[in-house]
Amino acid sequence: MGTEQGKPAVVERVNVALIADSVAALGKLQARTGMKKVDIVNRAVQLYEFLEAQMREGRELVVRDEDGIDRIVKIF
Repeated sequence: MGTEQGKPAVVERVNVALIADSVAALGKLQARTGMKKVDIVNRAVQLYEFLEAQMREGRELVVRDEDGIDRIVKIF
């Protein structure tokens, strides 16, 4: 399978029903990034897999604000 304009070939299509909060978040991401829904969802799945794997290994997700204060983020 080839790629079009350097993009990976489609391997599987998935039909997903989103809840209202996810629809709103997707719309905000589209507005801020200018990306297509499919690209946002692909990135989100890959990011979630990475984060889940890190947490499974006992690691924590830490977010540092502009003042240098760290906050541990709990995901699900």
